[in-house]
Amino acid sequence: MTKTLQELIDASIFISTEYQAVLAELSQGADWDVDFSAPSFTLQTTPPVTLTPYLLGTESASRGSWIWSWQELGHFNPEVVSAAVQAKEAGQRLEVDELTTDEQPIQDGLARRLTLASKAVTGLYAHYPARAGGNITAWLLLEGDAFELPRLTEQRMMQVIGESLTTDTAVDHNLAVNSYAALRGAHVEWDTDATCVVTVHDGAQRFWFDDHQITGVEPAEPSVGEKELEELERQAETHREALREDRQVAMKLAVQLGELQRAEAEEKNEREREAAENERREREAARAASATEEEPLPQELSTEDISAPEPEQPEDDVAVPASEVRDGDRPFDQEPTQEPAVPGRVQTTVLPDPEDKGEPTAGPQASPQPDTTTMARIPEPDLAASQPGIPREEETVVADRGRDEREVVEVREDLEIREVREQDAAARRETVAGPDAAEDISAPAVVDGEEVETNEQLEKKGEKKKGFFSRFFGV
Repeated sequence: MTKTLQELIDASIFISTEYQAVLAELSQGADWDVDFSAPSFTLQTTPPVTLTPYLLGTESASRGSWIWSWQELGHFNPEVVSAAVQAKEAGQRLEVDELTTDEQPIQDGLARRLTLASKAVTGLYAHYPARAGGNITAWLLLEGDAFELPRLTEQRMMQVIGESLTTDTAVDHNLAVNSYAALRGAHVEWDTDATCVVTVHDGAQRFWFDDHQITGVEPAEPSVGEKELEELERQAETHREALREDRQVAMKLAVQLGELQRAEAEEKNEREREAAENERREREAARAASATEEEPLPQELSTEDISAPEPEQPEDDVAVPASEVRDGDRPFDQEPTQEPAVPGRVQTTVLPDPEDKGEPTAGPQASPQPDTTTMARIPEPDLAASQPGIPREEETVVADRGRDEREVVEVREDLEIREVREQDAAARRETVAGPDAAEDISAPAVVDGEEVETNEQLEKKGEKKKGFFSRFFGV
């Protein structure tokens, strides 16, 4: 069997109005105190009235929603939330979604409607909207001996129904009248859907309906006697007792669900703590890794870190041109000096090219004998000593490159020396023989204490002395 939320409201609207009238007489507008741990709801009247509160849920104006108390059972006394659990269980049986949805937006007086519907399934018919802080209203169902109702009379019945219809809460009046009569032990006899007679202990009333709305009421003859009414009262009490037993079952269920929710909450908190701890560790590890990967600041660099890198050494079997060799101590990148170089003589041995396997290189730069002495102009000894890194191959290249220039210088010096000697010899002969004496070309010339034959004497003998170029070049 399924029902709607409105059908549950219609089933409880009349008896709810009767209980609310009793609560109004008890409270008289007095202050109240509530203690959910006891649990107790106390009206500060004279004398005070103490009732048992059942928390259905809370209405939050700031949040704009209704929240059932069974959503967080672990925070309350099981007896306090037992009525809410009972309503939820009934909602599952009757397929009423509003009783099984934990949080719902506030609209159309939802909190009051849910409270009225809960009354029909719990047997608790008095309610109190307790204002709390933060724009929150806690909707309570109340129970106590002070709510003991007297026997239903004809006058009381008409007052309750008339007051209920002024709120326009009921929709199906046929259902509302039938439910109220059953809960109060009255008898209802239906002729058609349009009319019925309700019999109580002191009389009867006929109700007329049009489209499930009460359109008229008039006195009527009782349909049953006192005995039947007493039986109906016992049936009403049995129904209320069954709802109380259901509430006890709901309280035990609230205990179990509360323990389960507490365990789930603790597990959730533990997971959150572990997640937070793991996140903290990951952040620390990331910071440590970032610090490790960071480049050191200049002031943190050592001398070795900021020195120029050493050039890679070439492999043994790869020849590196001398022009590519760079030594930080050698001024290869400087412009050549403009000062005149001082010539010198040095004995140089030309080594064979390694690629020629020790055989002399052909050409004018090759020396026919390993020990051949040549004139080479080299830097001063101090400068040469400061350049230990020059390969032997480079020395050979330097010596060969300057050989032609040195040979030309030597030829010029030899010719100049011979011309000076011949001029000196001629001057001496002229001094001895006199200016008018005939030149005697047969006598040898004396130069530096040695006799030297002149070119004229040699030509006469047919043995003219060869010059330096003739001897050197073979002409």
